[in-house]
Amino acid sequence: MPQKLIQDILVTNKKNIRMVKKDGAFPSSIKNDEKDYLDKIKKVQEKERAKVAHIKQVEKEEEFDYEEEIKPEKVTKNSQTFLWVLSVLSLGVLFFFISSNFSTATINITPKSESVVLDDTFTVTSKPSTAGLFFEVMTIKKTSTKNLDTDGEENVERKSVGKAVVYNSYSTSNQRLITNTRLESTNSLIYRIRDSVDVPGYKMVDGKKVPGSVEVEIIADTAGDKYNMKIADLKGDFKIPGFKGNPKYDGFYARLSADTTGGLIGKVKKVSETKLATEKEVLDKALNEDLIKELYQKKPEQYEIFKDNYFISYKNIPDTESNSDKYALTEEGTINALMFKKDVLASFIAKSKIKDFAGEPVEIIFADDIAVSIVSTNPEPWTEDSLKIKFAGNAKIVWSYDSKSLLGYLLGQNKSIIDDLVSDKFKTSIKSMSVVIRPQWKKTFPEKDNRIKLFDTIKGKEVIN
Repeated sequence: MPQKLIQDILVTNKKNIRMVKKDGAFPSSIKNDEKDYLDKIKKVQEKERAKVAHIKQVEKEEEFDYEEEIKPEKVTKNSQTFLWVLSVLSLGVLFFFISSNFSTATINITPKSESVVLDDTFTVTSKPSTAGLFFEVMTIKKTSTKNLDTDGEENVERKSVGKAVVYNSYSTSNQRLITNTRLESTNSLIYRIRDSVDVPGYKMVDGKKVPGSVEVEIIADTAGDKYNMKIADLKGDFKIPGFKGNPKYDGFYARLSADTTGGLIGKVKKVSETKLATEKEVLDKALNEDLIKELYQKKPEQYEIFKDNYFISYKNIPDTESNSDKYALTEEGTINALMFKKDVLASFIAKSKIKDFAGEPVEIIFADDIAVSIVSTNPEPWTEDSLKIKFAGNAKIVWSYDSKSLLGYLLGQNKSIIDDLVSDKFKTSIKSMSVVIRPQWKKTFPEKDNRIKLFDTIKGKEVIN
């Protein structure tokens, strides 16, 4: 702001007074006029100085107010402590929330169990029984082919082979057809069943008779291409000559399910016996491994198959291309395995070996030394109605428990419930349980079942619900 200085003040009507001394001094009137003039100037100067000082003071105060506005607020020691306490409490609440909502629990379950030593021979049947032990048969077939260079010719007589379905509309009971049972076509060609088979009995469905059926392999009775037959060529059904004169003759019949091929009398390209034997051994070994692998892949989870309870056989399928420069060596492998339902087997052995067994659901865990052998002179024991099987080795009977039900009791409950469950609801199946909850200060189980892990100490693995 521009300041008015003393120099800027103009005095108007200024008179030029000539001062004349009288008797060596100025007259008193002059002195008084001068004094008044000087007093007026002094007052004006003081007034101006006061005005300038006031302006400076106002400017200083405005500057101070502006600094006050932009100057950060001073934080005291008490406010810092409050902020720290608030932060710690916030973190504590956040930790509590996370740990409560993401807590986990592991239950180590030790079920009731009893060890048994087996050195027993049991009678088993091929038909399901509520009292005894029974077996089922699983059959798998695979073929493998390799083309070999021929090294000569030979005269051959080959029989035609194919497949047919045999039907039983005679009775509701199964009918056993033995190996080489004859099937006769309407034009009097005879084929034979290659393996024995049980034809299921018929069933009544909605008041109608539905014949039982089974597919079988057939082979021509004699060599020659006249036995090569397409499905469409067969007029009428095969009959079983052996049933002639018996009501079964009209109740059993068969129809082709695959063309019969390979029948031949004449010259064909050949491969030396030595080469055939070597290559056949290679094919059979590969088939053996593939069949066993597929057997255990396809075996239902609820069944048990022991290593000495399956049987593998091989069959050569002759090459039907007589004019080819290559010989197709084809081997067909078949595996027949005896299977036992795990729960039935466990219950049967428990009843046999544990004196006070009350029939509760149990499982059986066999030791590595277990040996299960079939006592039979029949090379095809799986075809028998009844067999004797010897069990030798160690095993453990383990009581079963409902893991899903157990999990339901635990959700959101105090961990002290474990003792009550062992002594009450699961007293017949569980020996003991221990629990680990994370975080450690938590006293209750999570409310979500996927945060609770059940671990079976005997099986050594997590229980999958």
